Amino acid sequence: MKFPMFKVHIDKESALRNISSVIDTGFFNEGVQVKQFSESLSRKLGIKNIVLTNSCTSALTMALKLSGVGCGDEVISTSMTCLATNTPILNLGGKIVWADIDPKTGNICPKDVMRKITNKTKAVMCVNWAGLPCDLRELMSICQKNKIKLIQDAAHSFGSLYKDTDVSNHAHFTCYSFQAIKHITCGDGGALICLEDKDLERARSLKWFGLDRESTKDEDGEWKGQRWEADVVEAGYKFNMNNISASIGLSQVDHIDSIIKNHRENALQYEKLFSDSDLISPLLYPDNSLPSFWVYTVLLDKNIDRDKVIIDLNNAGIGAGLVHIPNHNYTCFRDSQCDLPGVDYFHSHQISLPCGWWINKKDIEIIVATLIDLCKQQIILK
Repeated sequence: MKFPMFKVHIDKESALRNISSVIDTGFFNEGVQVKQFSESLSRKLGIKNIVLTNSCTSALTMALKLSGVGCGDEVISTSMTCLATNTPILNLGGKIVWADIDPKTGNICPKDVMRKITNKTKAVMCVNWAGLPCDLRELMSICQKNKIKLIQDAAHSFGSLYKDTDVSNHAHFTCYSFQAIKHITCGDGGALICLEDKDLERARSLKWFGLDRESTKDEDGEWKGQRWEADVVEAGYKFNMNNISASIGLSQVDHIDSIIKNHRENALQYEKLFSDSDLISPLLYPDNSLPSFWVYTVLLDKNIDRDKVIIDLNNAGIGAGLVHIPNHNYTCFRDSQCDLPGVDYFHSHQISLPCGWWINKKDIEIIVATLIDLCKQQIILK
């Protein structure tokens, strides 16, 4: 594929040097490198309450647990996302209540969220589609008024800003992904950001069976010795990040700003080139936000055969496609099935294009010209 949808950014020399350092110590578990990566991310995002995990799915599971979700409790969520957003709800015994999305944004609709709240609702799960922030102010206001938690799946949106600050400042819990094809990667990994200090303390215990391992380390992140006399008040999980994963993440810290800058510049180029098209519509996002554009998603005119366009683009060497499909039609979610016209429309007409650091303005001109030409050909033939 000449223009792939995803391409992993790795500073190979730095990554190998960091991994070699971990191997030399013989200590692969959670230690110095995890602490260093955590501190680097904390500075970069301008946040303090961060817990690194082995995946974003683990971070989401802990966020749900911290929100009080258990058997029979309801979580209002979006269907237009990765399975990893919603399977943790079922695995904790919760029930999913689908809220529709605004098809012009791909993001959950606050008005529909408000309509779906009951006395069983414990949390709202929102996803920043393609890195475009949701209406976080309205969602947070709804959750605070109803004394429920807002969980933000920010797997697509590392580095996205809302009201001039990182999106993680605008939800009770924010979960990031460092999986293989995200803005930055640890091979696999994630992070949980907690708005409140009390949730951070509990999360530190939950990530490792119920024991707070931070209390057994010195200021450098080294082990001070075992503390088996500590009581386990709440059974936790094995969700911690390890030093190998963290060392890969550390190799990318110095490149984060340039990676996201390239994504944003490419998105602006797309917006400019699509501005005169009446067959292709870029997604909308809040005026007071600055997305990180993991991919660039557009909606095709209703008269365009989207699936044929994807095949033709792929045949032309352009890695366009669907990064996720709606969850609500899967059998495992059959107990929550309902009509979601916004999701159905968005899914039928959306297509995502490569937007990362590996393509440039010239490449985007080719991608846009090819897509517009394919759409026009279909209209002419009809």
